[in-house]
Amino acid sequence: MTHRHAIIFTGGDAPHERAYRTVSAITAATSDTIIIAADSGWEHAVAARRTPDILVGDMDSISETHLAQARASHSDIIVHDADKDETDTEIALATAIERGATHITVIAGGGDRPDHVFAMLHSLASPQFAAARIDGHLGASRFHVCHAHNPVDIHTQPGDTVSLLPVGGDAVVSADNLKWPLVNETLHARASRGVSNVATGRVDIAVHDGTLIAFTTPTQINTTGDPQ
Repeated sequence: MTHRHAIIFTGGDAPHERAYRTVSAITAATSDTIIIAADSGWEHAVAARRTPDILVGDMDSISETHLAQARASHSDIIVHDADKDETDTEIALATAIERGATHITVIAGGGDRPDHVFAMLHSLASPQFAAARIDGHLGASRFHVCHAHNPVDIHTQPGDTVSLLPVGGDAVVSADNLKWPLVNETLHARASRGVSNVATGRVDIAVHDGTLIAFTTPTQINTTGDPQ
């Protein structure tokens, strides 16, 4: 069965309340949605009042209570060996693609494992998943994966912080409605130039070469100042 929209709940810290509102909006807008929990992401899905259709991972972080809950449900449980080459989130992404998802929204809280966050961001930008539109939440920020020749418009308000971070190499990008607009500019993968721009309206992004992840943080949440 083909599902147009997949929502993936990752493990780690609980998602920001904005992420739960996004989940409610998606499920209210379409019935063609599949919910996937990556290991202890089951807990966050249940907190969002959603019972996952699929639970994947090595089950090393899900509690016994939630695992028993999953087994008692009608969810499809796919257990992987702990000695694997992929994170549970990457497995969840691959599962979403296998189930026919054309749009994937990842709900992640972040947490105290920066290595997992770093790995997740690289997985999101993988060519393996480029056929699907991928966005989501990481902490208080919303993100969109932007591939070459696939324009993306981001729902931003004036004053929102916008960071454009190339992944896997340099990216050539044009972006308007920013305090510092970009026109065929090269953002280097090992530099921080794309961090902390400011939206002046609804931002349109066109990646001419490479891949980047666009992060947006509402102005009322961004209280730390401009680090540039």
